[in-house]
Amino acid sequence: MTDDGRRLFLAYNLRSYGVSPRAWLSPGLTGREIFTAEYWSRTARLAEKGLFDAVFSGDSAQFLGFNRIDLDGLDRFVQWATVVPETERVGVIVTASTTYNDPYRLAERLLSLDHLSAGRVSWNLVTTFAEDAAANFGLARHPERGLRYRRAEDFAEVVVRLWDSAGGGPEVAHHSDHFTVAGRLPLPRSPQGRPPIIRASSSSEGRALAGRLASAVFDSALTIEEAQARYRMVKSDAVAAGRRPADLAYLPGVRIVLGSTGAEARARVDELFTEDPITRTQHEVWFGGLIGAPVTDLDQDRPISPAVLEAALAAAEADRDHLRASTLQVLAETPRIPLSEHLRRTRYLSGGHGTFVGAPEQLADRMEHWFRSYAADGFVIAPDLVTETLPILVDEVVPLLQARGIYKREYASSTLAGHLRAAGGQVSEVPA
Repeated sequence: MTDDGRRLFLAYNLRSYGVSPRAWLSPGLTGREIFTAEYWSRTARLAEKGLFDAVFSGDSAQFLGFNRIDLDGLDRFVQWATVVPETERVGVIVTASTTYNDPYRLAERLLSLDHLSAGRVSWNLVTTFAEDAAANFGLARHPERGLRYRRAEDFAEVVVRLWDSAGGGPEVAHHSDHFTVAGRLPLPRSPQGRPPIIRASSSSEGRALAGRLASAVFDSALTIEEAQARYRMVKSDAVAAGRRPADLAYLPGVRIVLGSTGAEARARVDELFTEDPITRTQHEVWFGGLIGAPVTDLDQDRPISPAVLEAALAAAEADRDHLRASTLQVLAETPRIPLSEHLRRTRYLSGGHGTFVGAPEQLADRMEHWFRSYAADGFVIAPDLVTETLPILVDEVVPLLQARGIYKREYASSTLAGHLRAAGGQVSEVPA
């Protein structure tokens, strides 16, 4: 624990078998485990053994590609309903979109699951960026960004008011361009008061919403300097809404590859791209989209033209694509190196979050440095291999963090809201 009472918050990203496209080929897996309740509950129980604050998984409303059929298809509410009775303290972060849901039904489902978990559920609020999701909901086109965010503001306000109506609270009488809702939720009030809201990303459009209503911001930051700036911004948003900086946690995502040594971890990434032509091709397509020029049209032995990077950065900023702009800025600040070296250095980065490849002690070093430097209140960890990585985190990384005094030795709360409050500590001012 730091002098201001902060302690590290950790969530484990249960994205099927892991973020590696070959994770389903891990030894001991048949490729069918994600369709069993035991897989999810067993993984969550192990995370709870390691005192993780929460388990998390994203969600999607569209087909994600020819090699992704089995990764994200389970209904998240049904998935987490199998985990809740098998765990006692670890929180559950449920992802649901404000663009393709109804506020009354979503408020009801989230609060129902929250009661069944005795107060361990939170809502990861997203607006859905994928344009092809619209066809699955009878829409001719995906709503434009501004409309999605205006709807999200209205949606979140309705959900919070419905939660407050539970247990005999004030009736909701809401009439707006987006929704008409009248009445109460026929449920008791949440054991947490309200299920916490986690706002995915810290885009300018969603900042006010997060400042008013969220308990945490789940974001992507590629460098510690970027994370520190976004940390201060998130805390300032809470203060602007009349809250304490400690009331809104900043949780960057990190994709990790753990090995017994750094060389072993790097070799695993290199092997993936060397032996799997599909992965290599997909990475080249992603990188080409990043810089706005097909990799096959460029000389891999020469540096990327500054003009190409400048044009791509200008396009990203015009589109308000924070993630792409941040990645391009990192490329632009790198000494002029061949395109092939850029491709090698950005392996495993196409998921959008900062990447760690190394040994347990090196990961503990990085987490402690970011945490003590006010670049993070905690992390949402996305492993390359779920089943192999979690035992290493529980048995090796967690004890290292405990020995450094920044991670708990027992749960201080039985609710996810309590876990988030414990992480926030007593911080009363935005760090300089």
